[in-house]
Amino acid sequence: MKISLLLLLSMITGCIGLDTRDDAIREANFSIVATTKVIVTDDAGNSAPQGSTARLALLAGDKEPIQTVFLNKYGVKEAKSLVWISSMPNVGNVTNNEVNALASGTCFLSSTIEGKSITINLTVVANANNDVASVTISAPTTTSLSINGTAQLTAIAKNMNDTQLNGKTFEWFSENANILTVSPTGLVTAIANGEAEVHAKVEGIKSNSITFSVGSINQLTGTFQNAGGYMAKGTVTAKEQNGKLIIELGSDFSASVALGTFIYLANSTSGGTVKSAGLELGQWSSGAKTFEVSGVTLNQYKYVVVLCKPAGLTFGFAELKP
Repeated sequence: MKISLLLLLSMITGCIGLDTRDDAIREANFSIVATTKVIVTDDAGNSAPQGSTARLALLAGDKEPIQTVFLNKYGVKEAKSLVWISSMPNVGNVTNNEVNALASGTCFLSSTIEGKSITINLTVVANANNDVASVTISAPTTTSLSINGTAQLTAIAKNMNDTQLNGKTFEWFSENANILTVSPTGLVTAIANGEAEVHAKVEGIKSNSITFSVGSINQLTGTFQNAGGYMAKGTVTAKEQNGKLIIELGSDFSASVALGTFIYLANSTSGGTVKSAGLELGQWSSGAKTFEVSGVTLNQYKYVVVLCKPAGLTFGFAELKP
């Protein structure tokens, strides 16, 4: 009976120890909790229930409560007194755990605890129906271009009620014009090997960025970073060889150890999405390791993710770049 109970507990707890002593030591985690108005995004730009970055649109004069969570190195929640900094104090600030929208414009609201930071991208509008609150570029069919190759981007502007606004003028920007250019209509043209991002603006409101890779790329590399208060560090290399994709974890690789620490390829860092839509490579948590995969191309996946498979928790990830 005692053995059966222990087995049941181990299955339920997954990646979480039975008490503080058993839990893995990890980095502290500081995050914003998503609400109807507070839109939290993960490192890939996808919506998430909690995270370190969020966006918020408010009418001038309005207020919005902010919920945050701080987890210590054992994953235990602690109450913290926060100090917030505004990049534009005349546009907005945070007092008593509420965002105050003061005047039309945009600003960044940030707070740091024990080296962990959270940031809210605040947009304040004067008119809820007519003013632009968000700008979004649709993902193109491909972000890998050859020299002189092109890709047409489209974007939409919405008000704070999430209604599309028509008749708005879009400005387009390349963040490295030596690698690619973008026309006033959103046509991207590749001119040199490398990687660069493109974004758009409407009435001063910046969109998400789209990253393009230009030229023949034979190898991608990445450096792991922690996620969710857990630990992952080291380097990874991805390359195509003899019709296979080779993923090599460096000798410096290590990650939090749990009942099931697995390596995945994915296009998101959200644990649930990685587990359901990512490609499982195998179980590994420390040291050099090589995985070989057939039927997968070099640019098919953006991230190498360390996942606690039983609980669907991301321990860390590395973005693959040229």
